[in-house]
Amino acid sequence: MRHRRPWMLTLVALAACHAAPSVGEVPGRSVDRVAVERIEADPARVGPLILAHGGQGSPASRSDGPAAAVELGFAQLEGGSDPGSSEQVAAEQAAVAAAIATIEALEDDPRFNAGTGANLRLDGVSIEADAAIMDDRARFGAVAGIAGIRHPIRVAEAVADSPHLLLVGDGAQRFAATLDLEARDLATPEARAKLERGYARLFSEPAEGPWAQWDWRAHWNFETPAPASLEEAMALLRAAELAAAEQPERAFEPDQTQDTVGVVVRTAQGRYAAALSTGGTTLAIHGRVGDVPVLGAGLYAGPEGAVAATGKGEAIIRERVAARVYDLLARGHMPKDAINAAIREISPEEGVGVIAVSQLGWGAVATSQMAWAARDREGRHQADTFIQHGDR
Repeated sequence: MRHRRPWMLTLVALAACHAAPSVGEVPGRSVDRVAVERIEADPARVGPLILAHGGQGSPASRSDGPAAAVELGFAQLEGGSDPGSSEQVAAEQAAVAAAIATIEALEDDPRFNAGTGANLRLDGVSIEADAAIMDDRARFGAVAGIAGIRHPIRVAEAVADSPHLLLVGDGAQRFAATLDLEARDLATPEARAKLERGYARLFSEPAEGPWAQWDWRAHWNFETPAPASLEEAMALLRAAELAAAEQPERAFEPDQTQDTVGVVVRTAQGRYAAALSTGGTTLAIHGRVGDVPVLGAGLYAGPEGAVAATGKGEAIIRERVAARVYDLLARGHMPKDAINAAIREISPEEGVGVIAVSQLGWGAVATSQMAWAARDREGRHQADTFIQHGDR
């Protein structure tokens, strides 16, 4: 049975736009129907903009990460594309280049679950990173289940240039090896600390969440045997830690962030792109894939805007969140209203956050705290606190 999302959820929300019309029907959902007229864009609001998030669950106090990332992306956006490109090609390249620059910065920040901050799986050793990118030409590329690459988003970009849409597992890893990308051990002390907390939940009596109802030992598919107890699981993790290269100490405590960094881009010419990168979830068996590389689930971009989600991947796939938000943007809804309508079936326990941009404005909404930042020609905006019940 699906959880009904209550109206009085705790929200982190921001919408830089006109007064919002009421949201009409969402495909596959029955909601209040009110006639909706397309609102003309405010010329002062239409221009280059980059909005990024650090994942559902990331505290607002870490919005300095997305803030630094959008500055790099905006510099890329304002710097233009390759010399000699035609005006059309330059416009097409700009949104994607800015999105990649933004995601790369977040992949290098170990406070977030992507790239260097990717989560370890249940065996205490393996990492399976996913990434995806899409622009308003319906150009999409995604990769799933790779490890040892500093910037997984670069692999997704290369897939978008191929005849394929999605590469996974060993084939994706071998494809990445052809790209001459920088390798990196992604197993950090922060990832191990998050896995310790995951083990504590898994072996609690009774086990917490959906894992309490599923015999994970019977379906264990890692190369090493399944641990029989919390003590054995922790011993495996310690052994893996000792075998790893020494890591420099960092001056922060690991957080509870479970998912994904993301970005949406709008250029001065009204072109759009969205990108995501994730280290997945700690409590996952080998081969689990979330929403990031699923077209229309974690992200979507088209001529009417761009959307990037974060949170419980299974819930985002189930509700086709990004595609639903984009459909409402295309019908003239404000970004904040489109997001709220699309995520209403996702419970706070599952958790979700979404950022979106269109010609009418931009919005950031989450069922819990979420670090985010935006950059336009007027300057930078970012989450600075945990907002309850409403808009900033």
